[in-house]
Amino acid sequence: MPNPITERRDRFAAAVRDTPARWNIETTDEPRSSRLHLYGAIGGWFGGVDAAELVPAIRDMDVDTLEVFVNSPGGDVYDAVAIRNALRQHPARVVVTIDGLAASAASFIACAGDEVVMGENAEVMIHDAWTIAMGDAEDMRKAGDDLDRLSDNIASMYAAKAGGEPAAWRELMKAETWYSAAEAVAAGLADRLDSETTTETAGDEAPAGNLFDLSMYAHAGRRAAAAPIPAAALATNREETNTVPEITEDRIDQLLTQQRNEFERIVLAHAAAPAPADAGPSWPTAGAFLKDLAGGSSAAMAFYERMTADAYTGAGTGDTNTPNTWVRDAIHLINRNRRIINTFSRQPLPAEGMTLEYLQLSTNSISVSKQAKEGDDLPKGKITLKADSTPVETYGGYTELSRQVIDRANAAYLTTANTAMDLEYARATEEVVRDLVREIIATQLAGDTHPLTLGAAATAYDWLDLVVDAADLFDDRGYTLDGSLVSKDVFKKLIRLEDTNGNSLMRVWGQGTNQVGELDLTGLKGDLAGIEFRILPDAPANTIEFHNQLAVTTWESANAPFKLQDQNILNLTEAFSKYGYLAAASQFPDAIEAVKVGA
Repeated sequence: MPNPITERRDRFAAAVRDTPARWNIETTDEPRSSRLHLYGAIGGWFGGVDAAELVPAIRDMDVDTLEVFVNSPGGDVYDAVAIRNALRQHPARVVVTIDGLAASAASFIACAGDEVVMGENAEVMIHDAWTIAMGDAEDMRKAGDDLDRLSDNIASMYAAKAGGEPAAWRELMKAETWYSAAEAVAAGLADRLDSETTTETAGDEAPAGNLFDLSMYAHAGRRAAAAPIPAAALATNREETNTVPEITEDRIDQLLTQQRNEFERIVLAHAAAPAPADAGPSWPTAGAFLKDLAGGSSAAMAFYERMTADAYTGAGTGDTNTPNTWVRDAIHLINRNRRIINTFSRQPLPAEGMTLEYLQLSTNSISVSKQAKEGDDLPKGKITLKADSTPVETYGGYTELSRQVIDRANAAYLTTANTAMDLEYARATEEVVRDLVREIIATQLAGDTHPLTLGAAATAYDWLDLVVDAADLFDDRGYTLDGSLVSKDVFKKLIRLEDTNGNSLMRVWGQGTNQVGELDLTGLKGDLAGIEFRILPDAPANTIEFHNQLAVTTWESANAPFKLQDQNILNLTEAFSKYGYLAAASQFPDAIEAVKVGA
């Protein structure tokens, strides 16, 4: 499946190779003055202007005036921040001239100048930071939070240069805003045009900017983008924001009256507001909750009944219960240990029924083509569905504790028992889907037709060919290629893939040459040419499959696993169990394809 982010990165890297970055320092005829040219992408990772080389050179310059000339499509944020800081910290007067393009990371390098000058027909572009990330939902949320933090920092840099609020600049960044030379001056990102007599048409592109491949951006230059929001509308014009209004006695009285009225409004609003609802019961751990439940606490019993009756995951807005984080932690713990279940589709289980009926696509003869001429019949076809069912099974276990342990032992003891049952529930239900996937693979390999094959001594390029063939096969079937599951021996072979020069095809740590993949050995997953590979535990040797997430569906009772308890008054023991209902089936068998190895 093509990855648009990876494609953008690759296009950027290719453009850098075609237009090598250049930076140089030259002396001028003026005493104690030097010039620095920053031409090309920013960042050593891209093969561009490397902060590790440039920053020491800037700090070594003993000059009073430093002229910096910029023509860059942007690049690595942190390299750009390091270069920006080196310019800001230098004791010299720094004059930045944007010769052609200052896009992305290059734009806030330019803002480091004591004076920023726009060359004739030069352009500036600002946008939100972007990155490439891989992992589970938590990883993606963290990556998103990191990007927001990074973009907020960049917005503050624009605000420091041009005035206005960082939040307003962030909105302009989200829209990917392009500025012509005159527009950049009006917005406060630059101080003047190179020649105040220059005539410029808004939207003219810098000829030098055409050296760069701008296809990784939403707009290929100012001409292709909408006009930026007027600086006055966002109060970003430095002259406007730096103007101090005249302070008079009448003006002071007016402001004091406004402040008093606002204070009275807030007091009255608080007085009229209803009293906050009772926060409700909260337990720091599962063990503390179980102790109260066993002790007959009505609050614990009510919470227990609520958990088993509803799809409860903690607490939400308007909830009278203080969030019990251990509930969320238990659900997260279970899902984290069910890697194969989470690889495929998941649905809530219906409230009733011992079997789950579903429809499966049997045949599809529908075709769509161009109407030969007006009035002709369109192509006719039909789909055939067959009904199938899968049993709803119960998975669970229990532990028995003495009444003395419940009443007198530390709550951590009960928490440990609770966590152990959660882990076992996760293991048992995960094994259901693993068994189903292994069964589907075995059935396909036992058949006569094998659209995907791989030689026993496959080279790195054979593997890349296989990915292309799989992507084409799934595209022909109307699916996206979401990933691949492989046996442990195959995963180890991926580690050893090398190109014709003996370079490892997969990056395990750091950076290398000609690498098109990355492996997370502790996470038992990796990436090859944009396709995620995971280990299918206990799969037979030479197992390889490609899939779309619709290949397997798991139906599970909401908020599983549930808890039950029962007290034995004869021997003063109490049993705690956890259980859940689950069913799994393949509704779209052609959304998974096993690879015949050694063919």
